[in-house]
Amino acid sequence: MIISNFGVVTSGDAKISSASVSWEDHDFPDQELAFEIRCSEPECVEAQGPSADAFLAACFPLAAVHGESRVRIEGRPCPMLVEGLYTAHAWWTSWVGMPTPVPTIETLHPQRSGMPAGARRAVGLLSGGVDSLHLLLRNRRLYGRDDAAYVREVIFIHGFDVGKRARDPEDARYQMILQRLEPIIEELGLRLIQCRTNLRHLPSKPDFWELRHSGAALAAAGHSAIFGSAFLFIGASWPTSHQVPWGSHPLTDPLFSSQRVTIIHDGSRFSRLQKVCDLASWPLGLAALRVCPAASGSQANCGKCEKCLRTRLELLAAGIEETEAFGPSITPGEIGNAPVLQSIGDRVIFYEDLIEPLKARGHYELTRVLERKIRLAISGDKEMTRASIHDMSVR
Repeated sequence: MIISNFGVVTSGDAKISSASVSWEDHDFPDQELAFEIRCSEPECVEAQGPSADAFLAACFPLAAVHGESRVRIEGRPCPMLVEGLYTAHAWWTSWVGMPTPVPTIETLHPQRSGMPAGARRAVGLLSGGVDSLHLLLRNRRLYGRDDAAYVREVIFIHGFDVGKRARDPEDARYQMILQRLEPIIEELGLRLIQCRTNLRHLPSKPDFWELRHSGAALAAAGHSAIFGSAFLFIGASWPTSHQVPWGSHPLTDPLFSSQRVTIIHDGSRFSRLQKVCDLASWPLGLAALRVCPAASGSQANCGKCEKCLRTRLELLAAGIEETEAFGPSITPGEIGNAPVLQSIGDRVIFYEDLIEPLKARGHYELTRVLERKIRLAISGDKEMTRASIHDMSVR
């Protein structure tokens, strides 16, 4: 893979950084990868060159999964990031499913430029999901206004979950979600940075985004959007009690740091239910909650997919009977008739955490249905595993 022809264009409140991505060991077409940054503050879009760190963090996982022998970048990424990517690849390899050997990273001769002038500040990634909202809630409880880790800016990304397909940019949906987040941004006194990218239009593989790529991609958006020196907070997806190999992971996310931007994988000591219980005391957070990967159009959440159903159960376990984001609490009939809960794999842990809190609130019929679903899901997952082992032995 070769990353070349860097360019940057500024216009009003927007800066677009771009580079050409070409493949050496595969017959994929050349593509232009771009990060468009919008911010009301001039320093966010100052006419500085594109971040080599952003493009390397974004592209290295794709070069790795496709087995490219090298990544040649015609820029000067931070040596800390280069070393971190090599170490991240070692973790991915240990988790199985990643081709070896690791692609060699070739850069222009390193340039000693020193750290940017000015104080280090904190930036958070905001999606509207449980993890990102809990990150902000905890940040305000932990840090004072004079602390470097006090989040003052948030990055909202177009092109990762919303607008990820080239054929459908989902601009109206993006604006709808952003509008739902505006009360939170205003209440917490945050500065909004919008990042639009076509990273997910580059060749990938099924499930690679969630399982390996997402953490590096979030870091790439941060490297592109952040000027100066900063902490970048990424909300943890899985609790320490049940870590699984995942794209955003406490072992790998910090490895995507540079000397300028330090990546913080935040909140992994909390279970998802603990996060929801914390959010139950924040009305604006509950109103803006968006967890759904399946909703379209004017809906923030479909209410019926696995993640929506699980979140509705978590809200009920936290004592929330109804929310603006999801409507009324869930019923036993909805759980019993939901085919999406037949095979829930590693997510069983999230449902098991709900049983006792729901019983404590008197939802016995609901927990009976849920326990049956959990047993069926575990049984089904075991059968799938046996079939997979049999298929491997036959081959």
